[in-house]
Amino acid sequence: MDNNKVTNIDTTVPEERTIPMTATTSTDLPLENSTHGNGGGDQTKKNSALQLPLPSNEKVSSATASDPGYAENIQVTGDVESTKCYEYDYSDEQEQQQQREKKDRSLGALYSRYRCWCHLVMWVIFTGFLAAAYALQVPKGYNQENLILGLIYAWFCLFMLFNYIPTTVVTKPCGKLIHVVCSPFMRLSPLIRTLLYVALVTVVMVATVFSLPEKAESTRIQRVISLFGMGVFIAMLVISSKHRRSINWNTISGGMLLQFLLALFVFRSSAGHDIFQWASDFAQGYLSKAYFGTSFVFGDTVANASVFAVSVFPSLIFFAATVQILYYFGALQWLLGKCSFVFTSLLGISGAEAVVAVASPFLGQGENALLIKPYLPVLTDAELHQVMTSGFATISGSVLYGYIRIGVDGGSLLTSCIMSIPCSIVVSKLRYPETESPVTMNTIHVPEEEEKANNILDAASKGAGIGLTIVLSMAANLITLLALLYAVNAGLTWIGNFLTIENLTLQLITGYIFVPISWLMGIENKDVVPVGQLLALKIWANEFVAYQEMKTTYADLLSERSRIIATYALCGFANLGSIGLQVSVLGGLAKSRTGAISSLAVSAMLCGAMSTWISACLAGMLL
Repeated sequence: MDNNKVTNIDTTVPEERTIPMTATTSTDLPLENSTHGNGGGDQTKKNSALQLPLPSNEKVSSATASDPGYAENIQVTGDVESTKCYEYDYSDEQEQQQQREKKDRSLGALYSRYRCWCHLVMWVIFTGFLAAAYALQVPKGYNQENLILGLIYAWFCLFMLFNYIPTTVVTKPCGKLIHVVCSPFMRLSPLIRTLLYVALVTVVMVATVFSLPEKAESTRIQRVISLFGMGVFIAMLVISSKHRRSINWNTISGGMLLQFLLALFVFRSSAGHDIFQWASDFAQGYLSKAYFGTSFVFGDTVANASVFAVSVFPSLIFFAATVQILYYFGALQWLLGKCSFVFTSLLGISGAEAVVAVASPFLGQGENALLIKPYLPVLTDAELHQVMTSGFATISGSVLYGYIRIGVDGGSLLTSCIMSIPCSIVVSKLRYPETESPVTMNTIHVPEEEEKANNILDAASKGAGIGLTIVLSMAANLITLLALLYAVNAGLTWIGNFLTIENLTLQLITGYIFVPISWLMGIENKDVVPVGQLLALKIWANEFVAYQEMKTTYADLLSERSRIIATYALCGFANLGSIGLQVSVLGGLAKSRTGAISSLAVSAMLCGAMSTWISACLAGMLL
């Protein structure tokens, strides 16, 4: 037996105690024998070991040495000047880790091996459930739930089908059909094609506005005003464009057509209305479950209190946790990737712009930019402007329940969020057209998280932490902005008293500036001043305060038409406080672009506000 290697460790000590052991490399100690085992050594094993020198009069504590996992890997490698060098071999631990990973992969391997049968079983179960549900529910009459269940089943079947059939079976015939239809137009010059495209979109909008039957709350005159207002907003963007000659009118026309068709689907089709109404009810019901967590932590008295923080913040934290769980399973990346492909294909924008635009209604400003963090330093100025505009032009899902809780219509909020995706692209490309070559053109990549969660509970915990950060930031901003607003209003009121002007406030002064904007959106004449003041309040404070004011002070003053249009016009993060938020977040992610981000921030905020105004015009045209 080798004298430098023993298998039994003497743990008998006069005074049992655990001592700290300092890790050194094998070259730190002049060992007499650098090999292990009989007649030679395993050099790989030696280099992977961590040597722990112990004074000869010190021993490993019995509590430590008695641990089987520890004792199996401890080897006495030699005496060096009355010092025993204990070597801890990690090879066994690595093997155990590999075994655990192999075991974790076994279920995945089993699924891969029998994937066809697993899919067949899932399809049979889902089909049986659908048949039973329809047999019981259809005789009771039409129901939104039946429609949604049918759509989910159709998507499930298509998803399963395309696991075995290439998508080219569908895309190639469609591509050939489009080529045949468009080939006569492609022979025309680019200028003629662009003019025809713009004319087509304009004719579709005008014809729809005049062909729809009138209603008490939506006359043709009111629709024409909204159509005229949308034209005025687009003209303002063209006049103030950074590079007017570089505007891509194909992108503009495509974005406007997408937004118009979506609005038409929601406002003028029962299926579209039912889908978005169901989505609103589902979001409200799902996020309301945060009540039970609040009740458990703070009690029923606090949970039932009509306090903004209690009503909004728990659901925001819950939504943030849900987003991280979806990210953990890859569902969010899949959805963003598919939607981004649609917008890059139809509108000709870069992959980074598409990913941020699609993610904004789900994640909100700041967090949407995290998805393209590696590309931020190399984005063009036009791309940066688009990224910021997308954040300003919509709200996030995390605050959706807060608005619904104070009485805002959830269906209108959801529709506005989806409409903001193409609209923000249109507005930004009018104000700041692309003149460079984006790095991510024709490239779509939604990266994985830098630190992937270990499991679903870890993902939920990380999401809760992110939600808490957002909650604290929102609370601090609300307190600060409202305090500053009321301080300024107090000063203006004091000045107004000298001129016998009562209740002179910042909202009152700037509200009259927004009166023409209110009228251009299609607001009824009697409501243009109140809505103008709400628009001003949203810019100076935020949309939360404006919605709260609309549901309290102006609840009985606004007509149904004015209320719906105002809901769309206020549905965005375009306010002064958000400028600081976006500059700080984007500047922190891309410090080399801080100057460009700061110079583009105000323009992007105004474009975000104008995106919501154009959405409001579309709502006024199709009500």
